[in-house]
Amino acid sequence: MKPLILTLSLLLFSTPLFSQGTRTDLMKQLAQEACVEVKKIDFSNKSVDEIKIALGLPLVMVAGKHMAELKALGFDISDSQSAQKLGGDIGVYLAQECPEVLSAVLKNPSAFAEMAQGAKPDTSLSIAGTLVRIVEGDFSYLQVADTKGKIEKLWWMEYFEGSNALTANPQSRLNKPIKVKYVEREMFNSTLKEYVKVKVITGIE
Repeated sequence: MKPLILTLSLLLFSTPLFSQGTRTDLMKQLAQEACVEVKKIDFSNKSVDEIKIALGLPLVMVAGKHMAELKALGFDISDSQSAQKLGGDIGVYLAQECPEVLSAVLKNPSAFAEMAQGAKPDTSLSIAGTLVRIVEGDFSYLQVADTKGKIEKLWWMEYFEGSNALTANPQSRLNKPIKVKYVEREMFNSTLKEYVKVKVITGIE
């Protein structure tokens, strides 16, 4: 169980892939349930590894109570990669929904700072080309032709700098030069039953 606990807690302060509707509600519920257990923990003298385990245990407990709902969303906590993603999603909401997390940070700032430094930030990339099409749907995406004519698909999963212009007048940028900043993330493909890398937009110029 120890590897599972560690993977669930490693990404406590990372950014979730995306969340909407039922997924958001479930992540918030899991965070609130985990918070009940977090309140009982004294973090003041714990090492980084002890903190990871102490925070991971409540996540394992609440995940075990909601196996059916998590499976319906594509999570498999027996798989380390899926467990990492679940830990990241719940962890973000835990930081938002549970004041005791902030209290824990204040009681042991050096250990939490060390944890934060160990987390890998997303690597920002960019592509320059021509905006060919904006494909709307539950999750919209842009089609951009690069300088060699290759069409790249870039997903519009969250707010990004410059998105207001596309929302107000989406046709205004079509067939014009554009530079799109993005990060690569993994999304569960329910058809393939596996995680695939996608380009998620973080800004446009």
